[in-house]
Amino acid sequence: MKILMWNMRGLGKPARRRQVREHIFQEKIYVVGLQETVKGVFSDQDLQDLAGGLQFTWVWLPARGHSGGILLGARVDTLEVEAHDIREFSIQMDLRNRLTNFRWSVVVVYGPAQHDLSRNFLAELDEICNKRNLPMIMGGDFNLIRKESEKLINTITC
Repeated sequence: MKILMWNMRGLGKPARRRQVREHIFQEKIYVVGLQETVKGVFSDQDLQDLAGGLQFTWVWLPARGHSGGILLGARVDTLEVEAHDIREFSIQMDLRNRLTNFRWSVVVVYGPAQHDLSRNFLAELDEICNKRNLPMIMGGDFNLIRKESEKLINTITC
């Protein structure tokens, strides 16, 4: 079973959505976790187009202004979403494999770009990890800086 975790840096452009759709199809992805979607709302048509005709259960955390946003989806034919939890910096799904009955949890995170909120983010992750008894996969953009040398300074983007 394949999981796609991808920092999109915006999902508004048709070419970017096409990339996601093609990747889901070509790689036979069962769980999709997209961070930094920079979208507040997804229509049913947006989600159907993104899945390329495959049936997914989707939940999302809206972007705040021009940053953030998380979209998490699981393929309905293989996975049942037993529960989901949308928080300030993350989305969690508790999943059950329809064939094996194996239960597990997937968490997609988008950490705050404002590093004064890092303590809140880490407290949220701590609560998630201590609250669940299921095996868990967690991924995303943590936006954490452990040391000064990790900062991107004087970067130029074209």
